[in-house]
Amino acid sequence: MAFSSAATRILLTSDGLTTPLLQALVHSPLRARASDVRTVGPAALPPGIREALRPDSTDDCLLRRARLLTVTGRPVSDNTVAARSGMDPRVDRAVADPSQPVGFALAEAGVALRRRIVHVGRATWPDGTPCAVKTYTLDSNGRPLLCIRELFNPSIVDASLRAHREPAGPSVPVAR
Repeated sequence: MAFSSAATRILLTSDGLTTPLLQALVHSPLRARASDVRTVGPAALPPGIREALRPDSTDDCLLRRARLLTVTGRPVSDNTVAARSGMDPRVDRAVADPSQPVGFALAEAGVALRRRIVHVGRATWPDGTPCAVKTYTLDSNGRPLLCIRELFNPSIVDASLRAHREPAGPSVPVAR
């Protein structure tokens, strides 16, 4: 998907922490506000997240809904996080901590996981506006341990796409 904004393309293709990039965009620190953290079975996970996380049918999963907000309370991203529960208590604590972004909590706990982007594109922001979306897993020993789906506020992260351009015609030599 060809987004118009270079900042959007960088944000969506980066395999590092997303929160520092969002902080750079808004020129402000961000805080997390988790509205729901609960333990569910794999069948209760949103389909795209379940497919990326690949939990066993007997796994308990932590499911977290949260927003990253500016200091003034403006939402920057709307996130769904799922983790295979009981694999690493530090991961469980990071997902269950409603006060911090998950990536920061994992880094603070000394958890190093490999990020793997599984989807970038457009989705719908809660108000119905098209927005940019990124879904990625955090893997341990080659298996997803967490899956994070981030919707980005379209008033902050431009979700417009490049207009399709016709290929340029044959080049014409310039007389010298």
